[in-house]
Amino acid sequence: MLSKIKLCLHAIQRWGFSFLMGIGSMGICPVSAEVLLATDFESGTLSDWTVFSTSNGTLGGKGFPVVALCDYGNPVSPSYCLQVQVGQLHFAPTHDVQQGGGIGLTTMTNAGLIQLSARVGVTYHSPDYKRNLNGGLFEWVVDDQVIADLDVGPMEDGGTVQHHFIGKVPVTAGRHTIQLRVTRPFQSGAGKPSPVQFIDDVMVELLSQP
Repeated sequence: MLSKIKLCLHAIQRWGFSFLMGIGSMGICPVSAEVLLATDFESGTLSDWTVFSTSNGTLGGKGFPVVALCDYGNPVSPSYCLQVQVGQLHFAPTHDVQQGGGIGLTTMTNAGLIQLSARVGVTYHSPDYKRNLNGGLFEWVVDDQVIADLDVGPMEDGGTVQHHFIGKVPVTAGRHTIQLRVTRPFQSGAGKPSPVQFIDDVMVELLSQP
């Protein structure tokens, strides 16, 4: 419980009163929830998470994935976040086009409602000042089933978008696999002017079923 309160207070300090109002209205910090995991990447590591790639996916070229200083949301008070540059490893225009990767873990839970939340976003800078057709598709995946998705869509040069991405699903008692997956239908890697996706303030909670 203490770790959750500390994470909420940390997020409020960094993102301000509007963040407090938003998480209050969506129930992101209910004191009755059991916190299974809270990761803000301030240690400079992935903590309990591991990275993965899809069958024809990449998390980026040289330098990706990386936990690094991330000032996209608040340049006055930047924090560490996970940064990736997802996409296809080999060009595949027609079959399984959404490729990339993300972070995942396996955890034991009691029966209840798993609530997953994270601050996610995309930033894009083009060397030739052109827009990019796809910033990335974020998906919460529990036991190989997509429970929530967020499609960022096209990105303008110099643009940055942020979202508080939430997913909920009922689970039975036992072992469960949780993934935050990010994919794009285009190639990414060295020499490719692709958007950069970032992930921060990841929280895994177990809520009691009503």
